Amino acid sequence: MFRCLKASFEQIDAIIDLRLALLKEVGELHSSEEEQLLAASTREYLQHALSNREFISYIAEIDEKPASISGMALFKRPPYPENPQGLEAYILNMYTLPEYRGKGLAGKLLECCIEESKQRGVKRIWLHATEAGEPLYAKMGFIKKNNEMEKFLQEGSKESTPSIQ
Repeated sequence: MFRCLKASFEQIDAIIDLRLALLKEVGELHSSEEEQLLAASTREYLQHALSNREFISYIAEIDEKPASISGMALFKRPPYPENPQGLEAYILNMYTLPEYRGKGLAGKLLECCIEESKQRGVKRIWLHATEAGEPLYAKMGFIKKNNEMEKFLQEGSKESTPSIQ
C-alpha cells in the first residue's frame, strides 16, 4: 500500500534524489560534478519556489520510503482566448523508481496535480511526455499536440478525472 503526500521543505531531499534518478535514467546527467551542481541548484530553486507556491510536488511513499514523484510549476502568462486569466501549470519530473512501476503511483500523483490545478483556478495543464508516459497522460485526458500534451480544464465542469487503478 502507498500513500501520497504534498511535499514540503521536509521532503526536499527526496524530491532532489528522485529528480536526479530520473535525469540519470534518461541520460541527461553525464558526470558527478554535473549531478552535484544540479542538486545544489535544485535545492535553491525548491526553497524559493515551494515557499512562493510556484512549484508543487506530490510524493508517493511505500513503507515511508519515497517511491514516485511529480512536479508542477505554476505560472501566469499573457491571456489568450482559451485562457483569459493566463494561469497555467506545467507538469514535470514525473518519475517512479523502477521497482515500484506498474502499481498506479504515477496515475495517483497525476490525479493530485490535476486536482491542485482545479483548486487554484488553472485553465491549462501541459507537459512533455516520454514515450513510456504518453499512455498514462492520454488516459487522463491529455491530448498530443506537436511535442507536448495538454489538458484544458473546464470552469464549473462536472467532468470527473478517470481513476487509475
